[in-house]
Amino acid sequence: MRAIAEKGFGGAITMMDLPAPAVGVGEVLVRVRAAGINPFDWKVADGALEGERKHRFPLILGFDAAGVVERVGTGVTELAVGDKVYGYLFKPVVGGGAYAEYVTAPSSILAKKPESVGFAEAAALPTPGLTAMDLVDAVDPGEGETILIVGATGGVGSYAVQLAARRRARVIATARRANEAFVRELGAVETIDHTREDVVGSVLVAHPDGIEAIVDLVSDRETLGCIVRLVKRGGRVASSVYAAEEATLARRGIEATNVGARPDARRLAELARLVDAGELSVRLERAFPLERAPEALEASRTGHVRGKLVLLID
Repeated sequence: MRAIAEKGFGGAITMMDLPAPAVGVGEVLVRVRAAGINPFDWKVADGALEGERKHRFPLILGFDAAGVVERVGTGVTELAVGDKVYGYLFKPVVGGGAYAEYVTAPSSILAKKPESVGFAEAAALPTPGLTAMDLVDAVDPGEGETILIVGATGGVGSYAVQLAARRRARVIATARRANEAFVRELGAVETIDHTREDVVGSVLVAHPDGIEAIVDLVSDRETLGCIVRLVKRGGRVASSVYAAEEATLARRGIEATNVGARPDARRLAELARLVDAGELSVRLERAFPLERAPEALEASRTGHVRGKLVLLID
């Protein structure tokens, strides 16, 4: 099968001809139709999980897939051949990824894809959608409360804005001026161009008494430590890059949570329901054919992506 893989951490990422994976007990074989691209993909390729997880080389990249079940293993009852599925395929051994014509995964971490969208849109959902759900749940913004979303234009951010607005929270989004209309369409009511304005100062002008919550997708510990000055006592902060100092903030009366995506079929089913109900939209920036995956990964590395990038696999 065709696959995008590397032979060693930080090595060349190229198209390879590799054997299709064998189906194990409790697993299904999926004919991949689209794979989502996330920053986590190239971080893993650079060795981010070295020493934490077992890896198999050549390492096939990618964790988000949408496709059709082609074969089911022993013990699988919830899925059948021909089912259209999607999922965040984070498995015990890293390397059997989604940038390939075929991928295997435990049936317990796959769900039926949303019926109202195609494979490309479904592949753009799992990692960022699950992460956004957990981030917004962690800060739990109530109706009328103000939440600042830092890094609002990327995959996770675009979903977080929508999910927070769905709760009738007042969303402030950081976004370059060129992306202001984009985040407002998603549900933001205020925007701050973080490349031209001081985020803390701008928020305090409009909200001198502070705000209730922050979801931060990009800041390091030092930067987030400055931004949390905006949060009222009793407020909440969540970070997707593990920058929240939970104990320190707790002493200031602020609940802080560090969030990472978790494979979860139940949550995937809820994401699909939201999409099919028209309560969550998928914003694709660009789709690439599989052979142009290295180009797509370089685009992801820039950090200037609006919405999602995906690979299409014929």
